[in-house]
Amino acid sequence: MRKVAVVTGAGQGIGLAICERIARDRSYALAMIERSPQGRKAADEIRSRGGDVLYLQCDVSNESEVRSAAEAVAEFGVVHRVVNNAGVFPRATALEMDFADWLEVIKINLGGTFLVSRAFAPSMLEAGEGAIVNLSSGRAALGAVNGSHYAASKGGIISLTRSLALEWAPAIRVNAVMPGVTDTAQPREAGVSDEELYARGQRIPLGRIGQPSDIAGTVAFLLSEDARYITGQTIAVNGGAIPR
Repeated sequence: MRKVAVVTGAGQGIGLAICERIARDRSYALAMIERSPQGRKAADEIRSRGGDVLYLQCDVSNESEVRSAAEAVAEFGVVHRVVNNAGVFPRATALEMDFADWLEVIKINLGGTFLVSRAFAPSMLEAGEGAIVNLSSGRAALGAVNGSHYAASKGGIISLTRSLALEWAPAIRVNAVMPGVTDTAQPREAGVSDEELYARGQRIPLGRIGQPSDIAGTVAFLLSEDARYITGQTIAVNGGAIPR
């Protein structure tokens, strides 16, 4: 039966770049999980290039939907790799945000990472082998103006990563990637212009902001056998930027 890699938040940005990298390497069939219908178009494009792809529309913060997605993937193949990338970042100050909005961000970003990891872990534990990579953020270290809920959720992902790595060793390696400023839709949704976004690269030692493919390369490494002695770690992919 085919070996499968599961990627959440797969329809755009970093998630899509990770899917394209996995499909290019051809090591695994790909199960793309995305809340938005736009994920289907991305899956069709990867399939048209020869990728072995299953697309599932699923809200990772909904336990029953995650359970149903896990059942569908089980019919597609045996899960060996999971990438938890799904997340949201609505902007609001701590004084202005409703507590319901706080909870929603925690539920999707941190809760979704937990639910998806837990849904697919049993088959990997049974097989005695697997790898999970969780997407955190540089905001976990820096904090976020107008985004305390987001920063808290991403900090929680780092702690969750360490905890699951301890619980599920030695069968499943669990690591996190902490991107810095990256060329995605997220900063633009906050009103950052292309000029402002690219100017941030001038303050980064490597002289540019990150591209989704930069993050995807690190994720691919952590999923691979080359990372077989790495677990419970968080790798910053930020061009050498120093948190301040």
